[in-house]
Amino acid sequence: MFEPETNVVAFKPRKPVAHHPRSLMERIYAAGSLSIRADDRATKAAAVMLQALDFLVIEEILADGIPRRLQRGEARKAMDRPWRLSKPAFSGEIGVPDGGGAFPA
Repeated sequence: MFEPETNVVAFKPRKPVAHHPRSLMERIYAAGSLSIRADDRATKAAAVMLQALDFLVIEEILADGIPRRLQRGEARKAMDRPWRLSKPAFSGEIGVPDGGGAFPA
């Protein structure tokens, strides 16, 4: 006799997303800062959320290459320019990586 087929579908495990807030914060804290292209809206949306929680600093890169720090609320208006995301200055200066910039091999 035949058994009825089940309607259970096995899904593949999800891959980590590059713009997920946790992975984004880990990359920034390891490197000190990270450049974001002007058209990378998914990463920028995650960065705005992390900025609201004071986990990172967002700087807009102006046309002449000078960075301008964005305050809360300004980031949504500056989505058409490239950004630099930096680790906040908990003690010291902005953008100093964890572990002196050394990556484990």
